[in-house]
Amino acid sequence: MEQPADLRAALAFVIGRIEEQAMLSGEPLNEEERFLLNNLPTVSIATEISIGDPEVPLHFVPRDRMYERLCALAKAALRNDVQLNPAALDWDFAFAVAKFRQHPLSWLLQWAGVKQRRPWWDRWLLIVAALVFIAASVPLMLLVIDQPWWFWRWAVVVAGYTGILLFMYFASRRIEQRQLRRNIERCRSASHFVSTDHADC
Repeated sequence: MEQPADLRAALAFVIGRIEEQAMLSGEPLNEEERFLLNNLPTVSIATEISIGDPEVPLHFVPRDRMYERLCALAKAALRNDVQLNPAALDWDFAFAVAKFRQHPLSWLLQWAGVKQRRPWWDRWLLIVAALVFIAASVPLMLLVIDQPWWFWRWAVVVAGYTGILLFMYFASRRIEQRQLRRNIERCRSASHFVSTDHADC
């Protein structure tokens, strides 16, 4: 399946900058690192190692030095670009596109220190969501408090809480997708990245 144009542009930018930074460091990417960069894992491939002592159930996950190096190179490239042009939005664009498309590049960029720009009202929205949850919970609690145990009452409470949580989860996902889409458009209009139609988003 062909990747969308905005994701191709984001991948090309990040991969290009990481390769440039590796060259500047005096240790270019080897074939394994290049393959990993072009085929980022969608799940953690590190296996857990147990010490085998049942009284001390510690598990260790071995370090992935290749992935760590790619993150370090991306972090160094980001720092250099910010020093040269603090107003540049190339990294923000790449992160927003990768997160919107649910591409594993977003994890690498998060480790490298790229942060999602959030609107000023984002924290207030969290407070409002908490107040809505509390307000919706009160009637459910009044239904069962100081009442004898009735199956239908508890079924209503469980269904109500489940419904509230599902609604808040899907609403927050929708809001985040809308914010990412706006970030992509803002970065695209201020940078050299290709423009795609809105249906592609």
